[in-house]
Amino acid sequence: MQPFAPARCSGIVISLLVALAACGAVLGAGRAIAQTGPVKRILELPPVQWDADGVRWRYARQQTDSDFARATGGMIFGMRPEEVNPLLPHPAAALHWDEMPVASEYVDEVRYTWVHMKVANKMVAPVRSCYGAASYIVVQFRASGLFRISWRFLPDAACPDVTHAAAELFASFVPIASTVALSVHYRTGYAEVVDVTDPRSGLLVTQRWQMRGQ
Repeated sequence: MQPFAPARCSGIVISLLVALAACGAVLGAGRAIAQTGPVKRILELPPVQWDADGVRWRYARQQTDSDFARATGGMIFGMRPEEVNPLLPHPAAALHWDEMPVASEYVDEVRYTWVHMKVANKMVAPVRSCYGAASYIVVQFRASGLFRISWRFLPDAACPDVTHAAAELFASFVPIASTVALSVHYRTGYAEVVDVTDPRSGLLVTQRWQMRGQ
């Protein structure tokens, strides 16, 4: 068998490039057609970096406690209720452990306060999509301090689908290092929930909020 001559190789390469260009045109036309219908959004993740063996990866930029505080209006894990209170949209006259309600979804003693999302501008800054007027944020404490912030997106007649809003918020916490915060996005009943938890909270990390009656 004779080896390919240079001219013949060039012809093959050109043919392949023409074929690829044609495929790209077809795919582009398909996308144009698809975009005439409803747009389905996806979660956009930040760039990643792989190791030399292509086995392990990490986010190209690992965010820190400072990034976390900016996303929560200044809150960081371990804060006492008295330290969190001034950071809330409408601070209470006083916020003390003994005076807060108990979160019944936990076996251990957990207490909480909450705010409406519609007044918590700094805590929902990444969200561009609509969310129901009744949506709210729960700030939860153990005796050792703040350990979880839970965003609960509730649909209503004006905004029947809150999935996009929850995904936008979740995306802002994804690149935060797991040593700083653990984030999950899940659905319970008709609510979309984003929980951001102190990684030092042990078994409480896996415990999710459930809507009553579910």
